[in-house]
Amino acid sequence: QGKAYYQADLPNQLILSFLPPSHSGSKQRTKAGELAALRNAISSHLFEYVEEYRISTHFVKKHAETEMTVKKTEGIPLEIHVHNIDRGEFRSRFGLTNGQGLEFPVLEHYYTSGETTTWVNEYHVYALGLATPEEFKQMNRVASKLNAVVRGLCDRRQLVLAEMRLMFGRFQGQVILSDELSPYTCRFLDLSASNNADRFLPERKDATDAFADLCDRLMLKI
Repeated sequence: QGKAYYQADLPNQLILSFLPPSHSGSKQRTKAGELAALRNAISSHLFEYVEEYRISTHFVKKHAETEMTVKKTEGIPLEIHVHNIDRGEFRSRFGLTNGQGLEFPVLEHYYTSGETTTWVNEYHVYALGLATPEEFKQMNRVASKLNAVVRGLCDRRQLVLAEMRLMFGRFQGQVILSDELSPYTCRFLDLSASNNADRFLPERKDATDAFADLCDRLMLKI
């Protein structure tokens, strides 16, 4: 997903680098570089924000324009999807037509390995040795708390957090949030754009401008 990890100066830390997608032409390369920088800025800000609520993450600091320093974790091959709205693939699976907020957030669990992503339940997690019962409970607790914290942030900025895809890792005996928090892993909707609420998509041609607007709004002091 356009990122790479490099060894940092300290043995228990890594540099997470967001890589711009390759395009032909200098103008496209400039836009791609700006998108990688905004991806890093949004993710760094959200990590700093949620840690104020005592949510442990792998984030250490913003290292450079397109890089952050993170803790070196042992990855857990589980991805937690948090759904706040019945939309997209989630809606089609259950034959829903309303496209509105769910009464309660829905957490789904997926085993991830290379190109494989497969839905699993708690029995799979324990039978395959993916996580211990306590680790699994901790991941779910963090996912629920993180969702509530980021939703609260969005509510004050005319944004909706529709869904999140979260990864975790082990660090010094503790399970912590890893990967990134950006439009690549979180689906934000814009309440101020009635004709184009779903505008913060990385694949859109105007993604750089949309990311810049999202970054400004998330960092706005309210």
